[in-house]
Amino acid sequence: MSSIGGVVSMTANEQRVAEVMEADLVIVGCGAGGMAAAIAAKDKGAGKVIILEKLHTPGGNAIFPPLPLADQDGIPRFACMDDNRVLAGDLRLNPDPKVRADANFRSAMEWNHWRGDARLIRALVDKFETNSDWLKSVMTPEDMIPSPEDMRGKLARVLVKACKNAGVEIYCDTPVKKLVQDANGRVTGVLAEQNGKTIEVKGNNVLISTGGFIGSKELMAKYFHSYTENIYEDMCFMGLLHTGDGIKMAFEAGAASDGTVAFEWEINRMPWLKNPASPLTNLLNNDLNPGVIWVTPQGERFVDESKMNATNSIYRLKNKTFYILFDEGQKAKFLKEGPDFSLLPDLLRGLDLFGGVEEELQQQLTQGRMKVADNWEEIAEWMGADPVVLRETIEEYNSFCDQGHDAKFLKRTNVLTAFRTGPFYAAKSTLAMLVTRGPLKVNTQMQVLDKNDEPIPGLFAAGVDIGGTDSDTYACGAACHSIGWALASGRIAGERLATGGGR
Repeated sequence: MSSIGGVVSMTANEQRVAEVMEADLVIVGCGAGGMAAAIAAKDKGAGKVIILEKLHTPGGNAIFPPLPLADQDGIPRFACMDDNRVLAGDLRLNPDPKVRADANFRSAMEWNHWRGDARLIRALVDKFETNSDWLKSVMTPEDMIPSPEDMRGKLARVLVKACKNAGVEIYCDTPVKKLVQDANGRVTGVLAEQNGKTIEVKGNNVLISTGGFIGSKELMAKYFHSYTENIYEDMCFMGLLHTGDGIKMAFEAGAASDGTVAFEWEINRMPWLKNPASPLTNLLNNDLNPGVIWVTPQGERFVDESKMNATNSIYRLKNKTFYILFDEGQKAKFLKEGPDFSLLPDLLRGLDLFGGVEEELQQQLTQGRMKVADNWEEIAEWMGADPVVLRETIEEYNSFCDQGHDAKFLKRTNVLTAFRTGPFYAAKSTLAMLVTRGPLKVNTQMQVLDKNDEPIPGLFAAGVDIGGTDSDTYACGAACHSIGWALASGRIAGERLATGGGR
C-alpha cells in the first residue's frame, strides 16, 4: 500500500495520519453486503474500490450460510419456512419470479404487520430474485463444482474471489474509527487504524456494512427488549460478535434510526454444539424433529414446538433457558423414519443427518448438558423442577397425543407422540442468537438518511446494518431473507454508486 502524502489531524485528538489513500468508493466491512456492493460497482465501471475489514480475514457473516443459489428449476427454496410448511402450490415457490416476488413481499409485510418500510422491502425482494443469476455470473468454473463445503462458508469464498478478480482491494486488520465529513456534511472518507498507525482513506462515497451489533453491550442494552447485564453468559451467540462500529459512526455523522430493530435467531437445538450439521443438533432441532417437547425450568410446556418461530417464546424465560424432552420411543421412531422432507428444503435430502448421534449424546451427558433416566422424577431433580409439575406436564401431553389434539397449543396432530417408553431424555438449551438487523434508516437506493429524511451526501449502507426490513424478529417467511437481502442491498448500492453516485 503506497502513501500519496498528506498529514491531517483527527477531530477527537491530535493523532497524526501516517498515510492517505484515495478511492472512488470506500466500503467499511467485508461481508456479503460490502462485497456485493464492491463487485456490482466495479461491474458498472467504478474506478478504485477499497474494502476495509476489522477482522483478520474477510467474509463477515457470509462465512455461515450455504451458497444461496436457486434450484435447477430456478426457484430459491433456501430459508423459506415461516411455519415449517412450504407445500406444493405455495406462491413463494412459483416458477414465475414476479409471482414469487409478490408472495415474498406479502409474507415479509404481514410478518412485520406493515411496520417495515414497504418501498425498501419491495426493492429488496425484487432484487433478490436476480441474486442467483448474479452469483453464477461472478463464479468461476471451479466454484460450480459441488462439495461438502457448499453447505457452509462457500458464499464468503466465492465473494472474496470475485472481489479479487474484479480488482477490488481488501485490507483486513484495518478497523475504521471515524467517518470524515467536509464543511457541508458530505462524507468524504474514513479514518482507520492499520499496523498501529492512523490512516485516512478518501473516497467519493462511503458504504457501511459492518455486520450488526450483537457484540455491543451499549447497543444491545438500547435495542434488545430482553437485555440483561448477564446476557453474554445467559445466552448462546452463534454469530460473530460484531460491535456495531459502522452504525455508531453513522449516528455520529447525523444518521437517523429507522426505529425497527430485529434479532435473528438460530434454529433451535443444543446451541453449545456450535455446529448446525451435528447429528445431535438434528435430533433436537424442532424444525427437523417437531415431536420433542419444550418445558421451562419449572417443568411446564410453553409453546407449540412444531413451529419454526416458536423460538420467539424463549425470550420470555429466565436466562432464556429451557429443556428439550423426549423418550426412547420417540427417539427410535424418529431415527428410523427420519424427518418429513415434504416440509423441509431439498438441500437436506440425501445427507447423513444422524450418523454418530449416540456418541454425541454420550458426550453431552458426560458434560452435564443432558440427562437420561428411567423416570421423570430424576429428570425433574436434574432440572431443578418440581417433580409433580413435570409429571403433570407429561401426563397432560400424553393425553393430547391419545386424543389426537393438543388442546393447549394446537401442535400439529401428525407429530404428537406420547412419551411412555424409557429411558427418558432431557437436554438443556437456550436462545441462540445470530445477528441483529438495523437500525440505520435508508432509502430504496441504500442512501443513509438523516433525521429530516434527507440523504447524507456520500454515505450508503447495506446488509444487516440497514433498518426498515423487519419489526422485532426477522421475517423468515420471505425466501432467503437474511443473506439474500444483504446481497440485494449491496448490489443496489453498488450499482447506484457506479452510475449515479450520492448527493
